[in-house]
Amino acid sequence: MRILFLSSIFPHGTARVTGTFNLELCRALAAEHDVRVVAPRSFIDVWRTRREDRAADRWVTEVMGIEVSYPSYFYTPGFARSLYGESMWWSVRRHLRQVVEQFRPEAVVSYWAHPDGEVALRTAQPLSIPSVVIVGGSDVLLLPSDRWRRPKIQRVLRESSGVMTVSEGLRQAVIDLGTDPSRVHTIYQGVDDELFFPGDAKAARQRLALPADRRLLLWVGRMVEVKGLDTLIAAFDLARQQQPDLHLLLVGDGPLRASVQADVERRGLGDHVTFAGAQPPAQLPDWYRATDLFVLSSLSEGLPNVLREAVACGRPFVSTDVGSVREIAESQAGSPFAELVPIGDAAAMSVAIERVLRPEYVAVAQSVPCRSWRDTAHDLVSLLRNLRGDLNVGQVFNLPVPAGQFENLPHEMTH
Repeated sequence: MRILFLSSIFPHGTARVTGTFNLELCRALAAEHDVRVVAPRSFIDVWRTRREDRAADRWVTEVMGIEVSYPSYFYTPGFARSLYGESMWWSVRRHLRQVVEQFRPEAVVSYWAHPDGEVALRTAQPLSIPSVVIVGGSDVLLLPSDRWRRPKIQRVLRESSGVMTVSEGLRQAVIDLGTDPSRVHTIYQGVDDELFFPGDAKAARQRLALPADRRLLLWVGRMVEVKGLDTLIAAFDLARQQQPDLHLLLVGDGPLRASVQADVERRGLGDHVTFAGAQPPAQLPDWYRATDLFVLSSLSEGLPNVLREAVACGRPFVSTDVGSVREIAESQAGSPFAELVPIGDAAAMSVAIERVLRPEYVAVAQSVPCRSWRDTAHDLVSLLRNLRGDLNVGQVFNLPVPAGQFENLPHEMTH
């Protein structure tokens, strides 16, 4: 099957850790199918990096063997968000027309309901091929609070051939937005099981030059407000008062890094917190293996990849009870390997950290099986084939447009 994948959340030469989960899904799909990726980049991002080597954006293509293009798109930063879909569409439509003519996709898959899902829908509908939008979390949990943007998101969810959610919690959120339940499908994401698996903690610490005489807590993510890092730092401060050998590792970067560092220094924790910065995906397994406990303090999540990766590496976790995290924490029978705490409750998180550091939690975490990206890709392709079968019987659309007939596409696809 020829699958066109469209998302602005995708790695590129100057942001190689952005959307790596989408890259992993495309890699798994490309193992058995033809995959073409269009990853629009905002004009601001392009402007900021315009002086850098433009060949850097070929990094994904050259390393992973997937053809990826990065057309730039215009939008109005901070306002008129309901028009973001139209802005992206009019910015990249000519490029998409060229891709369609060359690649002739049989299905379009997008990640993020708006604006990416709207662009994918506009691409697929004139071609009479299925369009499946993958929702990630905040796109259906937070963005619909904008009363002008909400109907745009609802339209994408309603008119796409199918909606893929990465958890049952997100499936219910999509249904609550008015989507027909029969068209919403939960397909859990996986991990790269060739990278993420249990390993020697001592050896991992040596490779990363981490202290061998401390118990290490790990957080991985982007330093933005929704990640609740103020709660995490407060909880770590409380936990360390009871357990002085604790050390916190923060892997990631973002606009709040300076304020988080200021909070750490104000609390006198400078020697007990390491700011490791963003790390390439290939090095993340060692960070997981080197630690005793993974922590997540987010205010909102879908079903975060970092938790699956941590568990795949045999690590227990403490997390705020958000989104579909409970589906990971309670996915296995037997003894627990994780603790969930209320949002913003540093005291509860501190107590949970002390409890989950016990050896029995680690023993259970090391026995939890993980789902691979191959499994995810297989389930997604099955969904696409079922949707194509439904369309091919003439119930909704016609067969894909034959070669040579792209000039007959509607006006908006050709101009």
